[in-house]
Amino acid sequence: MNNVQDLQALSGRFLSYLRARLGIPELDFATPLSRLEGGYETSTYRFRLGGAPPELAGPLVLRLYPEFYGTGSAIWESTVQNSLAKAKYPVARVHLLCTELSILGGAFFVMDHLPGRSLATAPHEDMPGLLGQTQAQLHNIDPSPLIKALAGKGIHEQDYSLAGRFDWLCQRADKLPWLRQAMTWLRRNDPSGPETPAICHGDFHPLNVLYDGHRVTGILDWGGLTLADPAYDVGYTLVLLTIAFKHVAVSMEGFSSVDFDRMADRYLAAYRAHRDLDSANLDYYRVRRCVRALVEGAEGQEIWQHPLIVRDLLACIHQLAGIQLTVPLTDS
Repeated sequence: MNNVQDLQALSGRFLSYLRARLGIPELDFATPLSRLEGGYETSTYRFRLGGAPPELAGPLVLRLYPEFYGTGSAIWESTVQNSLAKAKYPVARVHLLCTELSILGGAFFVMDHLPGRSLATAPHEDMPGLLGQTQAQLHNIDPSPLIKALAGKGIHEQDYSLAGRFDWLCQRADKLPWLRQAMTWLRRNDPSGPETPAICHGDFHPLNVLYDGHRVTGILDWGGLTLADPAYDVGYTLVLLTIAFKHVAVSMEGFSSVDFDRMADRYLAAYRAHRDLDSANLDYYRVRRCVRALVEGAEGQEIWQHPLIVRDLLACIHQLAGIQLTVPLTDS
């Protein structure tokens, strides 16, 4: 089948599910499914329903996971988003979750459609301030309700702890001999976690933030949420902002003359204006994110295979850890 036929078939199965789930046989689309851009792991579609209850009367999004993901990711992200929505953080509230894989070919959920556009479109003088402020607000949220909500779904804190995330990195990096020296450095310098960790996004950058021209309206992609030292999240953002986003933004209007180091300084200043930051471990987490990026590139993620990005990742590791790495051509 072609893409149009695939979308029609998906729409039919999805509408049948909604009619049965909501008990409204006459339910129909007011606006049909349309594919949204983005989403490395999932397929997302915008739509609107006619004849739906009030909480489902606005613009909505279907997020569909590949079948091989099973049900865990959908349960995880929907639980995270609803917990943060209760804390008044700008995330999309999830209304319906389906873990029956046969209905659409994977687990899925239905959530609110967040207004706005990418924060990358904001004026360059505004973007770092909004980024830092919104991340600080996340780190100020009490993590206890989220931990309780995840435990209620059978998800143990170890699964999203800093140590658990590091174990994930070690398992993959240990398959790449050329990263051995960097992994030894990370293990030797691994800082102890704070007594009270914060909710960290793990992938906090302008392309995961929505903005309506005045304020942040939504934060996307919660798959990497971690309970950790806030410096973990900030260090990761610094790498994403000054290395990955810097090179991705080359193709975007108005970024050719941007000083990304200055932008990073302004982001940090905005963060510190809303929350104290112990920066003792900041460089450690920057190195850790660079190493993770090299692993992801070796596993096939195209953004981390970009020659200029790889060059800057290696330079960052050398500058902060004193380690000179060489990426084999077969793994880059």
